[in-house]
Amino acid sequence: MRRSSLSIRLYRRVLILLALTGLGMGAILYVVANREIGRASDAQLVNASRLLYMMMQDDLTAGVLVARGKNLPLDEAADPLLSNQERKAFHASYDWCMFAVFWDGKPVAQSGWGAPVSLVPRQPGLHDFKAVGDSWRSYGLPGRDPRLLVVVAERDAMREFSMVPVLRKLALPLLLLIAASMVVLWWTLRKSLSEVERLATTLNARSLADLTPLVRGEWSRDLGPLIVALNKLFVRLDQAYELEQAFTDDVAHELRTPLAAIRAQAQLLRKTSPAPQQEEAGRLLAVVDRAGDLIDGMLTLARLNATSVSTRSVDVHALVADVVAETLLRLPPDAMEFSVTPDHIVRWRCDPSSLQIALSAVIGNATVHARQGGQVDIAVVRSSDRLAITVADRGRGVDAADRDRLLRRFERGTANCAGSGLGLSIAVKAMTLAGGTIRLENRQDGPGLLVVLSLPAVAD
Repeated sequence: MRRSSLSIRLYRRVLILLALTGLGMGAILYVVANREIGRASDAQLVNASRLLYMMMQDDLTAGVLVARGKNLPLDEAADPLLSNQERKAFHASYDWCMFAVFWDGKPVAQSGWGAPVSLVPRQPGLHDFKAVGDSWRSYGLPGRDPRLLVVVAERDAMREFSMVPVLRKLALPLLLLIAASMVVLWWTLRKSLSEVERLATTLNARSLADLTPLVRGEWSRDLGPLIVALNKLFVRLDQAYELEQAFTDDVAHELRTPLAAIRAQAQLLRKTSPAPQQEEAGRLLAVVDRAGDLIDGMLTLARLNATSVSTRSVDVHALVADVVAETLLRLPPDAMEFSVTPDHIVRWRCDPSSLQIALSAVIGNATVHARQGGQVDIAVVRSSDRLAITVADRGRGVDAADRDRLLRRFERGTANCAGSGLGLSIAVKAMTLAGGTIRLENRQDGPGLLVVLSLPAVAD
């Protein structure tokens, strides 16, 4: 199963943490706001009770409460405690609450709206009570005469209703803050992880042989342990390459000496033996030559691992001509014909050493496997973003099913085919080192194999 990227996983986890933090802050904000609104509502109850007490001062002075306190019905008192105008003024100022006035524990006045007066608490201070299915909050204000108690009450629903405008005002800023936090969080993660992407780009741009330690000062402190681990890995790889190179050189040296002696003896045997034995000596020479080619190929592959890439502007036409000239020196006279097009300078930025090794391997493979064709055609095609070098012979060609297989080591077209089976694999290794590719096709103008070496454009 394919795992998501590190930035997405970090973003999800931090986003969950951010959401939990936001919910926690919202809950705390709600509790604090509800508490402050409750305190403000309690203060309004106290102010309302004081206002009501002030409105009744004249009637209190005239002794109306005394008359109302003699077990008389509320409508039989000589004068009302509050006029209709005063009641309307109180109701307009505090339409969210009710009031009741008690003298010596008996109701002598009430608002005419709200909870039944019989359920209203008759003690000084703040109290909670239930009436007609609603929760209420009341405040009792005692007068100068301890027998007087002015009570003002309001529904708790009014307090909760007071929270709605606050929540509405906070909802949009909080949503905008969360959205902005998500964007900033994603940008911060991408910016922070850009160091990892830069490190990956730096490592991908290196060749297989570039094991130069990374400079810790060029990277952030968080990547310090990773840089140290990579540098240690580079040191171990460099040591492994040196051991491999030394082992390959020793093996090549130890094998070349006996092979040279066997070849000399086989040549002498072919010259001095009768005709039947000369044929056997010729087959022995072919086996010795193949073993020598195999040793040279393995040595070349091993040395490619330690080859450093150096990109510069190269005359590709001259490079191809040099490889063709070296190849002709190893062939019998008039054994092969080569054509190189175009016949003028073609410059391209690349690593000349890797490209020369790849060309030598491909052209050498063509001379071995397509010698009966007698002709190798080489073309250099340059475009704005790519350079292609095609090497076409006049041999039997290769089946489409065998093309990928022949690019691997020790793979040959047929069982009795000459060669070591390393030529094309050397070319693949060299082109990979140079940053290019290689592919096999068949010629369109007749039988034969077409090998395409492709190099992308490299910035200056």
